[in-house]
Amino acid sequence: MTLQEPPTYLPEKLASREPGMLDAQALAAALARPIVFVDLETTGADAQRDRITEIGVVEVGPDGIQEWDTLVDPLTSIPPFVQGLTGITDDMVRGQPTFALIAEALAEKLQGRLFVAHNARFDYGFLKNEFRRAGVTFRADVLCTLRLSRSLFPSVERHGLDALIARFGLTPKGRHRALADAELLWQFWQKIHEIYSVDLVESAVTSLVKHASLPAGLEETALDDVPDRPGVYLFYGDDDVPLYVGKSIHLRRRIRAHFAGDHSNAREMRLSRSVRRVEWRETGGEIGALLSEAHLIKTLRPLHNHLLRQNTELFSWEMVDGLPAPRLRSDRHVDFSRHAALYGAFPSRASAQARLRSLADEHQLCLATLMLDGTTRRGSPCFARQLHRCAGACTGEESQTAHRERTVEAMASMAIQRWPFAGAIAWREASGDRFPWHIIEDWCYLGSAPTLEDAARQLVAPARFDIDTYQILAPRIEELKASAVPLLSTREFVLTPPVLPEPRAARVPRTAGKRTANASEHSQTPGLFS
Repeated sequence: MTLQEPPTYLPEKLASREPGMLDAQALAAALARPIVFVDLETTGADAQRDRITEIGVVEVGPDGIQEWDTLVDPLTSIPPFVQGLTGITDDMVRGQPTFALIAEALAEKLQGRLFVAHNARFDYGFLKNEFRRAGVTFRADVLCTLRLSRSLFPSVERHGLDALIARFGLTPKGRHRALADAELLWQFWQKIHEIYSVDLVESAVTSLVKHASLPAGLEETALDDVPDRPGVYLFYGDDDVPLYVGKSIHLRRRIRAHFAGDHSNAREMRLSRSVRRVEWRETGGEIGALLSEAHLIKTLRPLHNHLLRQNTELFSWEMVDGLPAPRLRSDRHVDFSRHAALYGAFPSRASAQARLRSLADEHQLCLATLMLDGTTRRGSPCFARQLHRCAGACTGEESQTAHRERTVEAMASMAIQRWPFAGAIAWREASGDRFPWHIIEDWCYLGSAPTLEDAARQLVAPARFDIDTYQILAPRIEELKASAVPLLSTREFVLTPPVLPEPRAARVPRTAGKRTANASEHSQTPGLFS
């Protein structure tokens, strides 16, 4: 009986259909080339770490329909949860052939066929890794039936294998066993040919195979308009949760590289499975891409970005006239972008002190004079001096002035450049109205805008020295000076006052009177020595 699908399930561009009435053998014989419906059972979900335990293949083509399956010894234990899900136990796979033993025969069986699987990136990724470990080259055109279902039935919400079983009345011979699940895919293939014409299915398949490197959660046309120019890109997951922010001078190539390589990288595979939407922004050049990436990571805090997180406080060494040693300053109290004689920007006091200790060791500076050694008495040799690693500022053998000069020289490479503009600037890395103006103030990237007027209106958020912006722009400051456009901004740096505890009213303990009485009574009691 032919399934009657509501017209809304049809692709909008096609107004009519001609359902086919081919039986299984006739459908197989009509294929121009063989198709293999494949399913795997594995020890887990990580294609790098986990291993295959069972392979099921249904080959369909002009020569008919053949089924093949085998258990595989993964050479590792199967987690109890997976054993409960699949019914495949350690005892069942022990003594079965390893993948290396069947690799060449399996590759010959799959080679040259259209590789069809549900959530195909999972199965294809596992096989690619197993073949690679076995030293066998394998590559195939891949079709994902999950994405095929989404393409043919766009108004339906669920497209998992259980949903297909319920929707189309498929007959499972078992679940979570390789051959049984592969056979369900062959049944699904037959059902869609009952609903749609061969030409319509062929059109959908051709489009999906062309975009086979995309994750199942993305539409096949999701990357069609991505330019191959500099910019940033954002991956979003379910409920538009930000997953990842990246940058590249070749957006299209970089985004596709994420998805093309996920079968050999566990992190990329986990990321690609979660992606539901891709967004990109051209920046005009590499510098703009670097700035935008850092800004978006700190603003959106994507789940898969681990670097460039916002520092709550930065520390820097300051050289002050009249003091023999630098003192540590916080960006909460000093404007790093405009203050002179600051050296380094560190995420903690400990890291700042560790860096100064390293410089002291490298340049034979005195830890006692630098106030990093509180155990040495004034005039006594510090521990480094006793090891001949200090030039003697602690004992007077080196003058304080000479030691200070050497300290400044040692820290010179860490000197923070002052912000060279009077206020905020707008800067465009490439000419052309389609490229954004980047807004920067006091070594802080404030975002981008399409026009200078819009850029001026964005000067609302306070600018605060940002170490990532500084590291990106400081080496390129001459390029920035040559083409920056000043924006009106007269904001001043606002010190963060120390937080003082609120005064508390003195309270008298409830038992104070009793204790006083007891004490008085006790004092009146004669003692042994009274």
